[in-house]
Amino acid sequence: MSIAPLTPADYAEIQNLVALYCVTTDNADADAFMRLWVEPAEFGGYDSGAFGKMDTWQAMYEFEKHHVGPGGMANGKRHQSTNIVIEAISATEAHVTNDMLVFEVADAPFLMATGRYNRSVVVKTAQGWKFKRRTLDIDSGFFRLMARNQAAPQALGAAVPAVAPGGLPSIAG
Repeated sequence: MSIAPLTPADYAEIQNLVALYCVTTDNADADAFMRLWVEPAEFGGYDSGAFGKMDTWQAMYEFEKHHVGPGGMANGKRHQSTNIVIEAISATEAHVTNDMLVFEVADAPFLMATGRYNRSVVVKTAQGWKFKRRTLDIDSGFFRLMARNQAAPQALGAAVPAVAPGGLPSIAG
């Protein structure tokens, strides 16, 4: 049994979906972010390790509203996806792997975190391609940076801001 190939338009739409995931977070638009996901009954979950696991669409929406809202971890950050690999599973499902880069942009700009979304499940719906499930693996260097920053913020230089008590800078988008 052969897998029906995705069309060039499918590949372009999936790449745009990944880009919009970052842009809607950076624009603090939780409603637009959630329009990138399947309907609540089809939601397959979101797991970002240290940043949380959401098993329902509503939990993901509540997380994103807080994440991009006043005082949220995404404020002052720019998220970028690179190395996007799209693997066709069928004509209506694909797995997407991509690297995530998170830059501090509200202060002196610098790369503050990296991670990889592994085999995100995207499905073709009547409204176009949507995320069904995502898993983010945050690179270990991010946690070492945060530990050093909390232990001795001055040792990292003026470009690296201190982390707010109880909060981590954003990697989950």
